[in-house]
Amino acid sequence: MPARVVALVLLAVVAALALWSDRPPAPVPAGAPATEFSAERALPIVADLARGPHPVGSPAAALVHDDVVARLRALGLSARVETAVVDGVAVGNVVATLPGTAPTGTVVLAAHTDSVPAGPGAADDVSSVAAILETVRALRAGPPLRDDVEVLLTDGEEAGLLGARAWVRDDLPPDRPTVVLNHEARGVAGPSLIFQTSPGNAGLVRVIADAVPHPRGDSSLVAVYRLLPNDTDLSAVLAAGRPGIDSAFIERPSEYHTAGDTPAALSAASVQNQGSTMLALIRALGDADLRPLDPTASGLAPQADAVWFRFLGAFVTYPQAWAVPIAVLAALVLVGAIVLGRRRGQLRVRGAVVAALTALVTLVVALGLGAALGAVAGSDAGPSSRRLTPYEVADIVLAVLVVLVWALPLRRRYGSVATGAGAATVLVALGVATAVVVPGASFLLALPGLGLALGLLAAVLLPARPTAAVAALAVGTVPTATLLVPLAPQVFLVDGVAHGLAVAAFALCACACVPVSGHDRDTARR
Repeated sequence: MPARVVALVLLAVVAALALWSDRPPAPVPAGAPATEFSAERALPIVADLARGPHPVGSPAAALVHDDVVARLRALGLSARVETAVVDGVAVGNVVATLPGTAPTGTVVLAAHTDSVPAGPGAADDVSSVAAILETVRALRAGPPLRDDVEVLLTDGEEAGLLGARAWVRDDLPPDRPTVVLNHEARGVAGPSLIFQTSPGNAGLVRVIADAVPHPRGDSSLVAVYRLLPNDTDLSAVLAAGRPGIDSAFIERPSEYHTAGDTPAALSAASVQNQGSTMLALIRALGDADLRPLDPTASGLAPQADAVWFRFLGAFVTYPQAWAVPIAVLAALVLVGAIVLGRRRGQLRVRGAVVAALTALVTLVVALGLGAALGAVAGSDAGPSSRRLTPYEVADIVLAVLVVLVWALPLRRRYGSVATGAGAATVLVALGVATAVVVPGASFLLALPGLGLALGLLAAVLLPARPTAAVAALAVGTVPTATLLVPLAPQVFLVDGVAHGLAVAAFALCACACVPVSGHDRDTARR
């Protein structure tokens, strides 16, 4: 079997494993040890609380408050409903505290109890309320924590973060270190993604790395979310300059804020992922010194932001200040590969330039075609971690076809090294741009660009050993397969533009594989 075929198969396996690793864990049964989080223990609570819509101010909302207060008191906490008026609306936050043994501050477990009027809100956000109750039960079954743990179940989130704003205004102590863990849902399935953190998150990221066995989400979600106009209850906390983490599952968004957000539609695996992450973080933070994590309250120096993600199963983190140097390094390596390749007669600079410019056009075409497909697919195009949907298959096929139309003529005219240099140029240029504009997301493009540039440089240095050259290119494409391929299904939303971004991401991945697919056969055209 040709070396290029073996290399492409191995890259496909790496990409498949990266996609598989994002699946939420299997639900833990109700018979699990008392100190563990069990989705099977939490789901009956969801069924009890999400019997129908319970928007802010409704009699159904009051019944949910009473039910939750009774459950917290049964767990040994002194729970209460704190009433307030925000924007002329009366809200009732359910609050309870689990005292610590020698507190340095408070860790807050937050979710909201209200639903939209259109549906029962089983995922958004009763699932998080149930997960908090199950987490408190698990905490009570284990040794006490050092820090205080406060349960904050807000009211009126759907009406404008009313309960969270009241809590920040009336109950958030200005001089007591406080870290808020907020939990949300924008669908009824999928992994629980850590998608928002407070600025200066290096300390929180270290806690995530040490405490959570397989954290989902990365700093690109945090960076992009900061640019969006969306809000959660944590937004009110961050506006006060206090630290926190936001988690949510977002798959099958067609059920979000509808009558379809029912207990029957809710994924048990998503609840398990949400709850097990919650329990791991609360145990780690509850035994930590919270003062360095909340400079506003403690008066300590603020921390920097971190870039963080998973790579081949490992949790990788580095200071965000490294983003631009890494992107520039990728550009320098690529320039070196192109210059050396030209001197050795393995590519023409004109070919690399033409390949880069036409690759950009190809990505724009892929974006447009994907957007058109998304407009036709509508809400059925949402992602699923449980299976590959027909629309995702269509995206992959469409992206590959578009890239083949781009790559085959270029390889015949200029050779695969020049064509690969063009693809690498696009990746590197996008990596530099993201490092400057959204440094938390730059790893998605800068590291694949650096990998492909290093692979091309090695291939140029090995003209007489085509098998070794293909191996070097394949290794250089691993960051693309591991980091960029999983991004494509993650950007699926209901609207067509995001669907087009998924096709463009698939196309970019296919572009990166072009030199691997033909280097052991093609030579530069003079």
